[in-house]
Amino acid sequence: MATVTGSKQYRSVVVPYQPARRGLLVGLGVVVLSVVALTAYWLGGSSIKRQFDRLELDYEQLAAELEASEAEREQISQQLANSVLGADIDRQAVNDIRATVREHQQTIAQLNEEIGFYKGLMAPTEREKGLSIRSWNVYTTSDPKRFHFKLTAQQLAHKHRLLKGSLNVTITGTMDGEQAALALNSLSEQVESESIKLRFKYFQNIDGELQLPPGFEPMGVNIIAKASTPKVVQIERHFGWSIQQ
Repeated sequence: MATVTGSKQYRSVVVPYQPARRGLLVGLGVVVLSVVALTAYWLGGSSIKRQFDRLELDYEQLAAELEASEAEREQISQQLANSVLGADIDRQAVNDIRATVREHQQTIAQLNEEIGFYKGLMAPTEREKGLSIRSWNVYTTSDPKRFHFKLTAQQLAHKHRLLKGSLNVTITGTMDGEQAALALNSLSEQVESESIKLRFKYFQNIDGELQLPPGFEPMGVNIIAKASTPKVVQIERHFGWSIQQ
């Protein structure tokens, strides 16, 4: 038997050419793809719209809550402002009342002092009769080393006669750490001499301003008063250094 050599042989299959069927398949594929694309677009659009609607609803709710919160904040702020204002008004009213009470107390104290003063003048006891130093007061000024002073001498008697005499005022303290005593006339322009003349029937006020020298720290005041008429008498009083406003 003879052997055939040469190229490999392939079997051919003959397929009928059907252009209409091919076009139908292509068209069907296009339709399917279009339907899938449209479906996907519609589904995506529906999902996006639902998300948008939900976000819009959430936004409206949050906006409403924010508006309510702002209104509540404004209300609370107004209430706080009213409370602060009310507290300030109440505090001021209390301070005004306290100031008024202090003024009334000071007025009452001053009136009681004046009543006691005139009672002592007109109806003194046997022990209180004669020359007396009623008071010594020192008041502040704008200068921390300058002060206003007021001294009152009085005569206690049932029948008042003209009293003549003199008094000396000495400010005691320390000068640069050492004990010192300064006469009032050396500190005040209103006091001309160390011995201040007394001449009165009921009382006599001596007042003016005094200037303390640098380095001097006051501690007290010594007052010696002498009367030559209607009878000879000498008294001495000591006051601590106290400043009044």
